[in-house]
Amino acid sequence: MADVLLSALLPVVMKKAADRLLQQFGVIWGMEEKLEKLERTLSAFQSVLGDAEQRQVKDADVKRWLAALKDAAYEADDILDEFNVEAMRRKTEIQIDMSKKVRSFFSLHNPVWFRFKMGQKLKEIVQKIDEIAAKRNRFGFTVTAQPQNRDRPQTHSYFDESNVIGREEDKKKIVKLLLDHDRNQNVAVLPIVGMGGLGKTTLAQFVYRDERVVEHFELLIWVCVSDEFDVAKLAKAVIASATGTECQESNMELLQRRLREVLSGKRYLLVLDDVWNEDQAKWDELKTLLGTGGEGSRIIVTTRSERASSIMGTLPTYHLLYLTEDDSWTLFRKRAFEEGAEVPPTLEKIGKEIVKKFGGLPLAVKTLGSLMHSKSEEKEWLSVRDSEIWKMQVGEDGILPALRLSYTHLPSHLKQCFAFCAIFPKDYEMEKDLLIQLWMANGFIPSDGKKELEDKGHEIFNELAWNSFFKDIKEVEEYNEYTVHRFRHKLYHTTTCKMHDLMHGLAQSIMGNECLSTVDPATLENISAKTRHLRTYYDVPLNNYPNIHTLLSRTTVADSSKPTSLRALGVHQYEMRRLPISIGFLKHLRYLDLSRTDIKALPNATSTLFNLQTLKLSHCWSLQKLPKDMRNMISLRHLCIDRCDSLKHLPAGIGQLSSLRTLTKYIVGNDAGRRIGELNSLDLGGFLELYNLRNVRDAADAEYANLSSKHNLRSLILCWDMIAWNAPYCYDCEDVLPTRNAEEVLEALRPPVGLKLLAIWRYGGDRFPTWMMDLRQLVEIHLGVCTGCEHIPPLWQLPFLKFLYLIKMDSVKHICSSTIYGNASNGTVQAFPSLQKLVLDTMKNLENWSEYKGTAEVTLVFPHLAQLRIIDCPNLMTMPKLPSLKRLQMEGTDKQLGLVCSLTTVLSLDIKVHKTSNGTESPPLAQEELPFRYVRALENLIISGASVNLARLLEVEEETSWLNTSLHHLEIRQCDWLFSSSQQAASPLGFWKNLTSLLSLEIYDCDDLVYWPEEEFRGLSFLKKLKIDDCCKWVGPSNLPLSSSTSGDAELLPNLEELNVIRCDGLLELPKLPTTLRSLYVQHCPELNSMTAGLQRATALNSINISNCPSLTSLPEGFGQLTALKSLRIDNCSNLSYLPEGMQGLTALHLLTIAYCPRLSSLPKGLQQRLPSLLSLDIRGCPKLERQYARGGPYWDLISRIPHTGTLSERRSNSNR
Repeated sequence: MADVLLSALLPVVMKKAADRLLQQFGVIWGMEEKLEKLERTLSAFQSVLGDAEQRQVKDADVKRWLAALKDAAYEADDILDEFNVEAMRRKTEIQIDMSKKVRSFFSLHNPVWFRFKMGQKLKEIVQKIDEIAAKRNRFGFTVTAQPQNRDRPQTHSYFDESNVIGREEDKKKIVKLLLDHDRNQNVAVLPIVGMGGLGKTTLAQFVYRDERVVEHFELLIWVCVSDEFDVAKLAKAVIASATGTECQESNMELLQRRLREVLSGKRYLLVLDDVWNEDQAKWDELKTLLGTGGEGSRIIVTTRSERASSIMGTLPTYHLLYLTEDDSWTLFRKRAFEEGAEVPPTLEKIGKEIVKKFGGLPLAVKTLGSLMHSKSEEKEWLSVRDSEIWKMQVGEDGILPALRLSYTHLPSHLKQCFAFCAIFPKDYEMEKDLLIQLWMANGFIPSDGKKELEDKGHEIFNELAWNSFFKDIKEVEEYNEYTVHRFRHKLYHTTTCKMHDLMHGLAQSIMGNECLSTVDPATLENISAKTRHLRTYYDVPLNNYPNIHTLLSRTTVADSSKPTSLRALGVHQYEMRRLPISIGFLKHLRYLDLSRTDIKALPNATSTLFNLQTLKLSHCWSLQKLPKDMRNMISLRHLCIDRCDSLKHLPAGIGQLSSLRTLTKYIVGNDAGRRIGELNSLDLGGFLELYNLRNVRDAADAEYANLSSKHNLRSLILCWDMIAWNAPYCYDCEDVLPTRNAEEVLEALRPPVGLKLLAIWRYGGDRFPTWMMDLRQLVEIHLGVCTGCEHIPPLWQLPFLKFLYLIKMDSVKHICSSTIYGNASNGTVQAFPSLQKLVLDTMKNLENWSEYKGTAEVTLVFPHLAQLRIIDCPNLMTMPKLPSLKRLQMEGTDKQLGLVCSLTTVLSLDIKVHKTSNGTESPPLAQEELPFRYVRALENLIISGASVNLARLLEVEEETSWLNTSLHHLEIRQCDWLFSSSQQAASPLGFWKNLTSLLSLEIYDCDDLVYWPEEEFRGLSFLKKLKIDDCCKWVGPSNLPLSSSTSGDAELLPNLEELNVIRCDGLLELPKLPTTLRSLYVQHCPELNSMTAGLQRATALNSINISNCPSLTSLPEGFGQLTALKSLRIDNCSNLSYLPEGMQGLTALHLLTIAYCPRLSSLPKGLQQRLPSLLSLDIRGCPKLERQYARGGPYWDLISRIPHTGTLSERRSNSNR
């Protein structure tokens, strides 16, 4: 049964009752006495709540009494909130003479009626609380003081994960198992088993970061599994972790292809953390997908379940033991006392006695050790040692007495903030700023009037993190760049965390149904009148649950026709075009998040939400206007309107929002109330985009914005017009209109020195500001479409710069000035000491990396540059030394191919060759300029365009001999010289002969591909995936016999597993496919009329997907021999009229989809026999078939027991019930 947590709520209600503005209007309304009585009564409760909340654990009567008091406190909070809203409305009305129309929202049309109705409510709640107070004396509560925080020393950091005690030996043993075990086992699984809180995850992290492990494995992948062992979700997570790019694919067939491609041939280490699955079939399905890794791949599984270990493990299970008593004391002492501080003997004696009670469980030791850091008196330590909570048994929820004791000793507001986190599901990555904003909205953060609420919220977060209630705290800046490319505006000021599952269980046990996260429809039944905080993926009728304070929904919210108690509302449903709840019913609202919806405008009445603190409208691409009276929203602190590209102007008077701390976008206007001076007094932080800077009149106007004083800003975007900056894809290259005083204005817009990200976009001046080099903390810079600037500041000096984007800087001729050579040493000079990624895009006049006018040979070095993108920089003909370069993308002319020759460390190379500016080919490169002979570690290669030099290079077998060991993935685009254009023509076979290690091949838009390239493919013996897309002249297999060869009739592509054929307009027939093929995907091939030869040998196929092939009239005879086929999808084949007999042989078939094949009138008897064993059947757009298999049709009985069925007719009948 849930705890009743009340000690944090009462101070909030008392503060509202004592609010000065409310007291003033209370006198006017004649309610002063009742308000004072309410405050006195609640204050009397506060002194005994500590004792009551501890006693409720064993005394059910105390728990019921607390529950009644809590319900009354919530009711009083709503009533006082209404009074406060009315008081704020009247104050605003007095100040700005608001219209009667706005008045009608909260005054119930009549001030006299409001006073009467609310007076009755106040009288009733005071009476109810008096009755509860009368019952208090029978319990004999003890007056106790609330626990107090003690300031943490600045030297401690909860981000430090290196302080692992007592696990060094465990790490050594596991690393040895990973590196030394049977190498003949392709993918081996090592389970680590132990109870919750024992440190399985910490140990896995310890191993994961070991230098030997990092060097040994090609891929390191981490996936948190938790309760739901969903194979599709796990496949996505593995892909995301391995590639750094979120996988958006939802089709399981395409998903498994992508996963196999990512892992194929690579020796990887995968950690599956916190596994609960005990279903052998689910593990087998995932294990099959993971089996394509290279020899020596390893999987670590952390789990509490011995059964899960036995199902998954192939190596002996590693049972993690408890910490020794000495190690437990070392860890406890490290958390409880300052580094190097002398431990008082009395406290050491008591501390060691406390440590014995932990039983060697690290989480409990660390958590309670952190708690004891704030206690310095002997009596406080004795109180913990002798607490009754130690006598409690570990319940079914697994909550340990030590964790509950740690929670009990937290100050009341920390208890409430921690317990609220139960609104998020287990293992959820929580965003620190979101947590703080929700805590603020619900009144959980106490205010002493000295600190900003956000600052106090950060302290609470840090305190909970220090005490181990949170874990895995990360700065988004540390994330993989590709994972966050769509959210770069949130970089450098975002922190996330998770909760250990035992801590999450503790929060759930405290909150019960008061705080719910419904990720499963079955959990909806847990919602009740007691529910106050809800996160859901399903529609919730708010009319049925008026007491909900927090609602975070991933779908639409049912329209509410009643007032609500909502303090926080978040709705993320793209199709939503209007607010589903009347503004008049949201008077208590403090937090509103409508990000990523299709809303076009907020009601003007939104400006009467006087309590609203946070308004999030990010990525509302259709949003065109904000409420015109927004300046009246006196409590607003965070306004997020970035990525609202349809929003062209802001309401006047933004500068009057004196509480505003976040404003992600400001559009400078010409008229009063919309000029840049509105920013003057706003203490903004985080991220800020400034648009239409051409409207800034002069330097004085710009200086008045006072940007330099906004010390909490981390990202600043300066744009001179309304063309959206959308990093890293903001390559719109419209000409920049001239702007008078541009240089003076930019110089006056000096930002604070703590900035991390700076973008200057579409600037019309001739020089950059002098202050740029004062921003020594910069991590990322974007300079784009600044066509008048000839010189770039000495950015190469910035010590922390990691990402640099230079886009359409037409006048720039070099990156570094000649002054850099003053630092030369031993013939080299280093630039950009921390730079990891550099983009040079459309730099027409860029000639050199540096402006060097000396005589001595000095090499320019970019020591840590790992990614380089050079697009359309036709005059750049040299490269600096790049010892760390791993990825190069280059689009240019043949002349620039020689730039690649010195880049020996490159693993991924993307080359696109254009014609020269006059449309001719470049002259041939000299033999010594040919690039590939030195690039010997290349794993991924993309070639695009018709290039004489590339063709000549690839014809020479010796030039590409290095490819036979390293190259795994090849992509070819618009290369008409790589295949024979007729049956007699020659192709560069020397190149193809060297692709013996190739695992994946993609061919796009190659017109010389006419026939199935037998000679070219003959050496691709390890190829697993082949994609042919938009090759419109490919007709199919050659009608000539195979060329004379020692191979004779040897099967081509003997290891091919996946074949995708897309948009090949001329394809008539599939070639003979190998016996190893598992997946076949054919789409948009309008002339394809036969698959007979193609499927003759491909008996291992488990998935076939055929769509948009209108010339296909039937599947081939013998289709029933595909005994491994699990999934068959036929879609939009308008002339398909026949399926062959013999399909009863499809004994493995589980999923069948037939869509929009209107001429198909029946299914063969053999296939009908297989229908009852299907797991999923979907028939749509086939009227004749639908009638037969719909509910009530002649064949309904065959499919009635299939778990997942769908026909249009059935859906129509269901919708009419």
